[in-house]
Amino acid sequence: MLVAKIATGCRPPLLPLLILFGLGAAGCSTTDGRPTGETPEKPIQKARFTPAQSLPHTDADTQLQALGIQYKRVADVESERGCSIENAVEVSQIGNVRLTRPALLTQDMAIRLGRWIKDVLEPEAKKNFGSQLAAIDVGGSYSCRNIYGKPFGGRFAGHLSEHAYANAIDIGGFRLADGRDVEYLKNWRGPGNSSYFLQTSSLAACEIFNTTLTPDYDRFHYNHIHIDASPKKEDDTAKFCGVKGRFAPGAVPAFARYKQPGKKWKGVGKKQKLKKRGTSKKKKRVA
Repeated sequence: MLVAKIATGCRPPLLPLLILFGLGAAGCSTTDGRPTGETPEKPIQKARFTPAQSLPHTDADTQLQALGIQYKRVADVESERGCSIENAVEVSQIGNVRLTRPALLTQDMAIRLGRWIKDVLEPEAKKNFGSQLAAIDVGGSYSCRNIYGKPFGGRFAGHLSEHAYANAIDIGGFRLADGRDVEYLKNWRGPGNSSYFLQTSSLAACEIFNTTLTPDYDRFHYNHIHIDASPKKEDDTAKFCGVKGRFAPGAVPAFARYKQPGKKWKGVGKKQKLKKRGTSKKKKRVA
């Protein structure tokens, strides 16, 4: 079953207990094979608001309801570790599309997720499969932890994840109304409608969310898509699109391996020939 791949079936306890122990709304469930995230011992960075995250609740609620999002408001919480929940909602369903488990998200992230479902996922599902989108397999949302791994030589090491602000969601796949499953683990690569659906919708996500990481990006995302509304990438020129070889307009190429924004590096974008050890050519001695 679809849910078995991402959701472990572990039902979270009450939210206050989760926050107290540094876990998230879906903190007991991570994608298969992912290591346990390092929990920060002290505040490392502070969140700042995107325009939508700064909206009064009444204005944000109007947008959430217009998208058919079923949710409930969650009280603001800030932990000593630096993680925080502000202007957040717990989402259970968007239109006719249910979430396999409630997702604790900022109001901005919930609005973007609603737009992605309504404007991209539902039309693409109908176009590619002739069936309605029925469910989204949620692997995780809020979780008080640092970023997994050390991409770019430790560039992000020690930084809080956007999950620590309820500003991100991991999705392992989708279920159609006719019962078919479309999963990032099984269907991301290869021919067929399933792969096309996942890659096309992921590329479109790059224009809606500020960060989009797919199985193309690294081993920590081999079986799901990570999408978030990082305030640091709110400018269109800073959006981070982790779909290999194809980038949304203005998105930062995820595979450029840059050290400073805008700086070009020798060899980037060019195929480099691999040199094997002990294969250097030497002139033959003539006897």
